[in-house]
Amino acid sequence: MSSSGSYYRLPGGRPKKGEASIEAAIRELREETGLRAYDVRYLFKFHASKVFKIKAKGVPEPRSEIHHFAFFRPDKEMKVQVSENTLKLLDIYYGLKEKESK
Repeated sequence: MSSSGSYYRLPGGRPKKGEASIEAAIRELREETGLRAYDVRYLFKFHASKVFKIKAKGVPEPRSEIHHFAFFRPDKEMKVQVSENTLKLLDIYYGLKEKESK
């Protein structure tokens, strides 16, 4: 997750004109973290956004409007403020993972 203000959020943004959502997800991850995607999978739609799981190479570093990173683990309490929508996305994602493992 990254912070560009008082809350941490997942990397993302809107597609540019003529850009597919998957291309925007790859571009935004690169612009905001410097990471290079090598495996991208569509997960689900959340409000008007498409959510992707991206495996990436590299060492993340804050870029663009990003100032800090925090790494989320579902078994650990977050000591930073996370946006409400990010928490909802993570709940959906980890709920899907639990269903897959059963």
